[in-house]
Amino acid sequence: MDSEALSSDSHVAAAISTRRRSNSVSDDYSVQRTNDDATQCKFFAIQKGYWKDEFISRFANSSANVAEARRFPEISMGYWARTAAIEKYVREFLTEFNGKAQVVSFGCGFDTLFWRLVSSGSNLVKYVEVDFSSVTSKKIRHILKPVGSGSIDLKKSFESEAVVSHHSDLHAGNYHLVGADLRQSNELDQKLETCQLDYDIPTIFIAECVLVYMSANASSSLLKQIVSKFRQPAFVNYEQFRTSDAFTKVMEQNLGERGIQLHGLEMCESSEKQEERFRNAGFKTIKVMDMNQIFNNFLDQNEVARIRTIEMLDEMELLEQLLAHYCVVFARI
Repeated sequence: MDSEALSSDSHVAAAISTRRRSNSVSDDYSVQRTNDDATQCKFFAIQKGYWKDEFISRFANSSANVAEARRFPEISMGYWARTAAIEKYVREFLTEFNGKAQVVSFGCGFDTLFWRLVSSGSNLVKYVEVDFSSVTSKKIRHILKPVGSGSIDLKKSFESEAVVSHHSDLHAGNYHLVGADLRQSNELDQKLETCQLDYDIPTIFIAECVLVYMSANASSSLLKQIVSKFRQPAFVNYEQFRTSDAFTKVMEQNLGERGIQLHGLEMCESSEKQEERFRNAGFKTIKVMDMNQIFNNFLDQNEVARIRTIEMLDEMELLEQLLAHYCVVFARI
């Protein structure tokens, strides 16, 4: 797996740039630059009014300009749908178990879902985030940096004082952030042990464009590892979909020019492939929806109507094409 790619948003931007013959030039992506780029895209969409997130400013560079290709309305709409879908699944899971449940986010980047949940009054036992150490160490610095005027103290959401170890791990009672390579099962086990997770209570796992960067064998092993250790796991997975067509070939070419390889793309070809991977790992109930289904059926349609008015599209074809090539998988035991 190319450890420097944890976000798919450069794929979407590349496809839009190609389709619209944009002249923008993208750099090779390191882990940090990819994550920073994704954060800036979210920050831009939030400023446009797609959704509210008072915490992202702690991680975003407010003085940086978002590249032209990232400012297309389709990018912001895609981010909104992705963020809203993941949050809905997690909130419904926590509500189902009256907050007596845990959340584990793989490839978390600078995601702010923990703070959004806690600030809205959602109850949970523990929230654990995992990413490469190069990402978690920088996230820790953002969390702990001095609080400026008008800025939010992220530490106020913690149940206990934050303790940092090895510059890449942070433990604070209800919140844990650890650096680990998801392909290394022993390392992941050890890091999860430091978070003092309860393996017997319901636990929902999140992966947003993470498994696709792992080989099929590696992602399958990770899923089996989860099922073997946790008694009541659920998994919500967002990644590429319908990957056998020309759209994906263009995406692969653009990513290849940046040194990014999608080692797990074969598992993203169809609903059947996704279901097979999760079923073979031990999950019993698996639902796959592409992002058009998410956008038009799963999400609050009043919100969808509002989103459509923020930046009026000249045509819906491009948005629908983009949404058709991403999906959400929700799997349970």
